[in-house]
Amino acid sequence: AIAAIALERPWLLGAAIAWGIGVVVMSRLTARSLNARLKALAGTLAREGDPYVAQRGLEALVADARGYPGFHSVGLLFLGIARARGGDIDGAIELLYVVHEGGWLERRVVWQAWLMPWISQLHAARGELDLAEEWLELARKKLPPERQQAMVSAETLVALRRGRYEDAVARIEAYVEKAAPGDPVANHFALLRAFARSRSGRPLPDDEVRRVVADCLGSPGRALPLEKWWAELASFVETHSPKPPASLSS
Repeated sequence: AIAAIALERPWLLGAAIAWGIGVVVMSRLTARSLNARLKALAGTLAREGDPYVAQRGLEALVADARGYPGFHSVGLLFLGIARARGGDIDGAIELLYVVHEGGWLERRVVWQAWLMPWISQLHAARGELDLAEEWLELARKKLPPERQQAMVSAETLVALRRGRYEDAVARIEAYVEKAAPGDPVANHFALLRAFARSRSGRPLPDDEVRRVVADCLGSPGRALPLEKWWAELASFVETHSPKPPASLSS
């Protein structure tokens, strides 16, 4: 545009404006496309979809969103969650710390309500309870009252791993009372409740526990496969897992 004015060639000015408008339009179209893809992939995770399917889509989105830091950060956040749900807890924590240190979501409460509790929960899953509690304390300070419920899973996991089983049961039951029908984490919490009841000396009936374990393991997209990193829970799940029918002897 400056060259057009200096050279007194108004057609150059028109071309510059048209190019600038084209860039803006393409940028907005790309942002809309990224937003639509992100919503679809987040929905896949929220509906207990296959985390490996979501992970592949999120990896492509993250690559396409490098010029859009906000979308890129949210994509990394959900990619970290997908990796955790697929069993890669180390890769998940690494990605979530990248998002935190990048700072692009720092002022967005809706995304902080995902990020901080998930970091806490994953540290708790690895048995790093002091770190988990530090992140919970940070979340309590930063999240408004209407977002505090986002911490229930991390708080429950910390309580369980600290041996506060009755506290964990109370948190789970309070959450379930308020949860919407078909809540995708219902099976996850049912398993943790059965485990906590068992550890506290108030076990559920064996048939109910076997059903809970079968429902959780049979979910197409587990909320978090905690037994991969927690020996006591792994033993509980193994004990109550459905056993294959014995083969008939000839």
